Order: sequence, then C-alpha cells, then structure tokens
Amino acid sequence: MIEGQPILFGEVLFDCFADGNIVLGGAPFNVAWHLQGLGVTPLLVSRVGNDERGKVVLRVMQEWGLPVDAVQRDPEKPTGVVAIQVKEGEPSYHILPDQAYDAIDAGAALSAMQQAPAGLIYHGSLILRNATSRAALLRLQAESGLPIFLDLNIRDPWWNPAHTVPLLRGATWVKLNSDELNSAMRGQFDGLEAQQQAARELFVQCELQMLVVTCGAQGAFMVLPEGILNGVPVPVLNLVDTVGAGDGISAVLIAGLMRGHPPQQMLDQAIAFASALCERRGATAQDETLYARLSPA
Repeated sequence: MIEGQPILFGEVLFDCFADGNIVLGGAPFNVAWHLQGLGVTPLLVSRVGNDERGKVVLRVMQEWGLPVDAVQRDPEKPTGVVAIQVKEGEPSYHILPDQAYDAIDAGAALSAMQQAPAGLIYHGSLILRNATSRAALLRLQAESGLPIFLDLNIRDPWWNPAHTVPLLRGATWVKLNSDELNSAMRGQFDGLEAQQQAARELFVQCELQMLVVTCGAQGAFMVLPEGILNGVPVPVLNLVDTVGAGDGISAVLIAGLMRGHPPQQMLDQAIAFASALCERRGATAQDETLYARLSPA
C-alpha cells in the first residue's frame, strides 16, 4: 500500500477523430480520469490554454470531481489537440506541436503538489518533447524524491530512442507494450517466450520493482522480482477503438499499488478494464458502472 496522492504529470488534450467525434484525452488525463472513477483521487499537473477548450477541460474535470488546482493556464499557447485516424480499430496520431502542455511551469507545479501528501509520480514520454515541461518534470522528481510510474507510451515523431533506458532506469514501475519492448531492447521479440525473456532482462538491467508488458489481444504479463505472472486475455465483443486502452491498464495498476492489491489481481483487473474500454469511443467514459466492480476492494 502507498500512502498519499498519485501525481499525474503531463498532457491534457482533445482527441479529434476523423468521423467528427471529439473526446478529451491525453494519457495523464486519461489515467487521472480513470483513477477518480476507481475511487483514488489523483492530482493532474498539466497546462491548458486561455481558450474555450481550456475552459471545457476545467469544467469537465470539476464535474467528474477531479481537482484542478495543478492545471495551469497559458496566456499564449493553445490547449492541446491531436488528430486521430482509426483503421480496423487501431489508431494513428497527428500530435500538434507547441501546445500549452509543453510549457508546464515547475514552480507552480511544486506549489500545487505541496497542498497534499503525494505517493508517486506518473508520466509518459510525450511530455519530454519540450525543454520547459521536461525540466519541470525533472525538478519535481528531484525535489519530491517520489517513486515513478512510467508508461513509455511512445508517440512518433516526438520520441528520441536514446531516452529510453535512462527513463526506465529512473522508474520504479513501468508499463509498455510489445513494440516498445522491442524499442527498449533494440530487437524484435516474437512470441511470448522471447518477449518474456527480453522483459526479464530489461527488468534486471533497469532495477525495476514491476514491469508490465501489454500484448494487444493476447493480454499482458507482469515481471516481478519473484517471477513472471501471466494475465488472462479478455475478448473484446464489440471493438470500437483501442484509444486509451493502455491508459486504463496504467490506472488500474496504480490504483492497485495505492491499495496494496495482490499483483495477479491488479494484472487481471487491468486487462478486463482495458477490454471494456475498447468497446467505447475514446479513452474516457462517464459511465460509473464501468468502474463499480473495481472500486474499491
């Protein structure tokens, strides 16, 4: 069990789909949203523009019960936007540059964090693309000394492969997918046995406490000091899209860490939750029944 509040650092943005649907998103926002639904209130450290979309972000967060104290307002840069194309359920992303979340202020973030005890910091890789937000994250990590939950969440072209291992070495818990495992280990690992061997090597190399590798429809597995756990795949009955499924997994894992749940329970519940998300448009939902069976135990 981890005392304190999970801190989610990074982007909040609007996912704009080709069919005209617009859904609030961004991996840290998605994870924060799901944690709130699961009964674990987080603190989202982000930045929005002084525009209508920024106002919508704040309003929707407040309606869901999420604190907005650490969401900064930028007087010049716009609230983040991503154009998403979905083909056969799989998304591709066009992430616009120079958005408000690229300019998170470290001083304001630290001030907001000091209002309540914190237990861990979650972040991904997209927030590292700009020097301002990258420096803010590094300062938060250094001054808080909190353990890190890293969801690698690679988004081309906003990614430098040279950052992979240093990022992983700084983390306590890591979630990545099978493609990101290939990137981190600079190889191509086909089949469960090869993937698990590579993941075990990465786990030891980076001195992690937990590494979760997601494998799409094949489920996921978890590497721990005592061995490897396999998660049971849950079929998606009516696939809409997979946007944010990985964020759902991260949220359930973080909730499990905060509550001290057994690792196998965390893994199986995370897979089941992600499967349910794939039957909905976008990465978030206001359907409280989606969270009820996982909250709390």
